[in-house]
Amino acid sequence: MDYKVYLAITAISFATPVVAADAPLYAPPGAWVTPNKAPLTDGTDARPWLLLDRQILIEGDKRSTFADSAFRIQTAEALRNWSDMSFDWQPDRGDLIVHKIEIIRDGKPIDLLAQGLKLNVLRREKDLEQRAIDGQLTAIAPIEDLRVGDTVRFSTTHVERTSVLKGNGEAVIDLPAEPAPIATGSVRILWPKDLPVKWKMFGKGIAPAESDQAGYHILTQSSPLTKQDEMPQDAPLRFRRMPGLEFSTFTSWADLSRTIAPVYATAGTIKDGGALAIEIERIAATTVDPKARANAALRLVQNEIRYLYRGMENGNYVPQSPEATWSLRYGDCKAKTLLLLAILDRLGIEARAALVHSTSGDFLRDRLPTLGAFDHVIVEARIDGIDHWLDGTTAGTHIEDLADVPSFAFTLPLTREGHDIAALPERRPARPQMAIAIDYDQSAGTAFPPLFDLTFTLRGAMAAPLATWKAQAKPDQLREFAQATLGNFISNGVIYSRSIEIDEKRGLGTIRAKGIGNLIWDRSEERPYLAINGMIGDFKLEIDRARAAWRDIPVATGNPMYMEYRVGLTLPREASFAAEGEAQTDREIAGFVLKRDARLDGNRFEDHESMWTKGIELPASALPAARAQAAALKKNQFRLRAPAGYPSRVEEIASARKGSRLAPLLAAYQKAIDDNPDEAANYLNRAAFNSGIFDYKSAIPDYDAAIARAPTAEIYQQRAWLNAMLGDNARALADVEEALALNPGSTDALAQKVGLLTELDRTADAIAIADEQMAGAKDKRDWVTLKAEALGRAARAEEGAVLLTEALGDRPGDAFLLNALCWLRGVREIQLDVALKGCTRAIELSENAAEALDSRAMIYFRLGRAEEARADLDAALKLNPGEPTSLYMRGIIRGRSEDKVGALADLTLARLQNGQIDKIYAGYGIKP
Repeated sequence: MDYKVYLAITAISFATPVVAADAPLYAPPGAWVTPNKAPLTDGTDARPWLLLDRQILIEGDKRSTFADSAFRIQTAEALRNWSDMSFDWQPDRGDLIVHKIEIIRDGKPIDLLAQGLKLNVLRREKDLEQRAIDGQLTAIAPIEDLRVGDTVRFSTTHVERTSVLKGNGEAVIDLPAEPAPIATGSVRILWPKDLPVKWKMFGKGIAPAESDQAGYHILTQSSPLTKQDEMPQDAPLRFRRMPGLEFSTFTSWADLSRTIAPVYATAGTIKDGGALAIEIERIAATTVDPKARANAALRLVQNEIRYLYRGMENGNYVPQSPEATWSLRYGDCKAKTLLLLAILDRLGIEARAALVHSTSGDFLRDRLPTLGAFDHVIVEARIDGIDHWLDGTTAGTHIEDLADVPSFAFTLPLTREGHDIAALPERRPARPQMAIAIDYDQSAGTAFPPLFDLTFTLRGAMAAPLATWKAQAKPDQLREFAQATLGNFISNGVIYSRSIEIDEKRGLGTIRAKGIGNLIWDRSEERPYLAINGMIGDFKLEIDRARAAWRDIPVATGNPMYMEYRVGLTLPREASFAAEGEAQTDREIAGFVLKRDARLDGNRFEDHESMWTKGIELPASALPAARAQAAALKKNQFRLRAPAGYPSRVEEIASARKGSRLAPLLAAYQKAIDDNPDEAANYLNRAAFNSGIFDYKSAIPDYDAAIARAPTAEIYQQRAWLNAMLGDNARALADVEEALALNPGSTDALAQKVGLLTELDRTADAIAIADEQMAGAKDKRDWVTLKAEALGRAARAEEGAVLLTEALGDRPGDAFLLNALCWLRGVREIQLDVALKGCTRAIELSENAAEALDSRAMIYFRLGRAEEARADLDAALKLNPGEPTSLYMRGIIRGRSEDKVGALADLTLARLQNGQIDKIYAGYGIKP
């Protein structure tokens, strides 16, 4: 609840044209008011409202709301934030009566009204930007000489009437609950004893006292209420609404329906021969099909009448006439509904008005019948035996979508006979509200990102904002909009071309985009695979009912929605891929209807999916079955699987670099750069691609361009790594120094510097830095291994082994340290007689043993046990295909066993990835 100074009325307001003042009246409270004479309590910073007292008198269609409030200025900040008091009211609906405005200082009241304070009246349409005018007036009370410690107390009464309710009365009152900033609060509701008022309460801790006095029945409730029970966010709204009370004299929803129905009567509302009648005759002459006529009428109201809420002159519940709406060319939901009803009546189509709530429809079934329970009105038409709900305030409705059911949950049809609230039916929309189609081309190979061509289509009202973007967006705004809107569909790929198309006839808006996507093949298994997620693969039920108090609470599954997802994928022609999992799906889980039709034909894959969210309320008892169904769907995940013997990522890259398969991808990266040459990310994307295919030299200029545009420590570090891979360790070190200048606290950059100093034979400097970091680090392992490597480079490998052994004394069984010690012993050829045990322990303790297997292979190699070394390297490469160190050592072993072809293949792949690998291993005394 928003506790503002003008918090005087929280009941729903009704009105009718009455003789009312356009300035506040100044008078004592009515005799029905029971003044609060109790001393004000001391407030706190958390409870600056010392008093919030409301008293409401219901007298049929007249309601009076008295409010007495007191606010303590506790701090200087509160004083700075204090603004002049303001009271809003609409003079054509009732009166604002001011009783008291006073400052209480040092326990003594200062009567500002007695001193001559008068409220200044402003007329301002504060909601005009939201297309609403209501004739509201604002009375401003400027308070001077306000001080810290003062209490401002003020009381008013709003008197309101409405004739549209035909003598009925109603009120809806929200009640504040802890931790509300209120010290003392109360609400008192009273009505004549002979008035048949029903009342209902919502929330925890509400127990109003009832009494009869002076001819009135009275309810009294103190506040704030006890803290309300926390509810899951996916609980239906009736479980999450604010606590409160509501009152009504309507005997039933049918009573309310028949009372309001005459407001939307159409007889005699259209002038024969007038402009509106001629427009209707034009529709009638165009077609005799009732659905086509209804569609033409709806489009006329949607497109020719702009929306403007008019709340003046009884306009809050009574629409302006159809002729007035057509003449003015504007109207709110009431005016548009009556206009549409009148047109449909002339066209011979059965229709009636229906009240709805735009967001809280599911709550209606638990409420008392009140007009305040609704905030919108639409048309319910019967066409070809099917109910249609037509909303003149939306846009882009097409004849194909005419029978779509809106997401209001319940309606109250307005009929002269009266009608109960009615649940809207479940009906799948004729067309998806959202459709995504992505065509991928990954024919260059599974190791490379795919090119994509994407269309994203929205329908109806959802498409309307796209027309605005198309008309008004500048290129950079459209670029940002497309990336933000489409990024999740392409795993945040690169978009280099985008456009918006509007099809007004079909009510569609489409974003088209081209670029470079991300489809990552999982190579953790012997045969790589690609999980086809889409809507079905990503489907999950994230429902929290773990708390005992929540176990019986149903689940609101969201508004009805129908979406389609299509993906096409062109695979490499050189291999025969297979499909796994459930290619055809048609099932319903928790109100979600999921369909899939996936087909693989040669190297072309097509997947068509749809998801219709019915918007049902799922009972808690259905959750176990729904969770089991969702889990079963996940287990049978659809995949594309590469054939046995498919090339490793490195082999695929090596093959592609020999030909021209990568030319389209490089051209796409260039298009992205040309699209926005000032954006550093575009250069970094191409640099990452070139780095990923081991073309380090080509990546350097793009890093240069990125640094020229947006230098960061991370980019300098990345360029340093590239320079090191190209053998220029001096330039790499200079880049790391730049990174540290930008981010002096970067331990990653500092570790990189230690490694480069070691490579430059500046081992003393490297060891000094490592020692300094070890002294203050909680986890010393990285610095210990870096120092050990530097010691090994400085021909002090035995000292490095001691250092690692001591570290293992503090962390016995640490696989990382065990592997580091194994590697150091192998490459520096020390302590070989005791090395194998630690190496084997590292393998046993590692989550991924590839590195430890590679290290033990080095020990076996030094010991002259080539077959065992080869076995470890084969095992390592099975876990991590393409690892250059394992390939290099296996190439050496194969070469010495007369497998020259295999040796050349391994060495070539190792050198492709690391052009310095011969030099590195020569430093260990190992050459092919």
